[in-house]
Parts: sequence; structure tokens; C-alpha cells
Amino acid sequence: MRIVLGVIWAFVLFLFTCSFHMWELFFSRELHFVMTKSPDFSDLFRTSDFDLKDSEWLVRKIGHLLGFFILALILTNFGKLRAGLYLSIGYAVFTEIIQLYFLRGGRIYDMLIDTAGVLLAYGICRLIRTTSIEPARNTRYNSTRR
Repeated sequence: MRIVLGVIWAFVLFLFTCSFHMWELFFSRELHFVMTKSPDFSDLFRTSDFDLKDSEWLVRKIGHLLGFFILALILTNFGKLRAGLYLSIGYAVFTEIIQLYFLRGGRIYDMLIDTAGVLLAYGICRLIRTTSIEPARNTRYNSTRR
């Protein structure tokens, strides 16, 4: 079930990532793709659109973070599977590169934001698992030593 859910969520991320007008998809439910055979890979390095004062830009970046946070929760099985961590990060890189073929702006800083969402999800899950399992292990260990 986790794999099916992960594929579905990755597909949703793909739709939002590669749709020509993300806001049209979100609000009007209109899906529109425009492709090119020769993308401009220099767009990956563009930072002129990095604008912390633009609320729309911030909402999109929070969406990046949350989208990949959720993907990592699913693919890592809430921090249990390290392979899911690598898959999530790989998918973050893939989606930014593939955007260039859909006339969207793939950016390295978006890869970093996506990766931050993945690492945050994995880190929180590992922290919760460690803090909730560790006391139980110590209690068992101490009770058998007496």
C-alpha cells in the first residue's frame, strides 16, 4: 500500500511540477503541458527570481518543502527505510531537471528546498522513533539485569 501511495503522491507532484500553469491546475483544475526538445539548462543556476518578499513565491517554496516532506514520509515509511530517503532526494533532483523540458523553471535552489523537506521529514521521524524506542529498550535491559 505504501508503494502505491508513494507512486500516487509522486504523480501528483509531477503534475504540479510540470503543468505549464500551476495555478490554473490548482484553482481551475485545468491541466496544460508545453514541452520543448531543447531546454535551457542554464535555468538551473538562475537565482534572479529568488524573492523572499514575494508572498506567491514563498507559498510555492513552502509547497515544494511540504510536497517532498510528505513524499519522504511515505517512501521512508516514517523514517524506517533509508532507501526511501535516497529515492525522495533523487526524485527532487529529477523533477527540477524535467521541468526544463516543460518550459518551467527548474532551479538548484528548489532542489535544495525539496531536499530540505525530505531531510526534515526523515529527521523528525528518526528523532521520534529514537526517543520513543530508546527508553523502552533501556527499561527492558535494566529489568533483565537485576
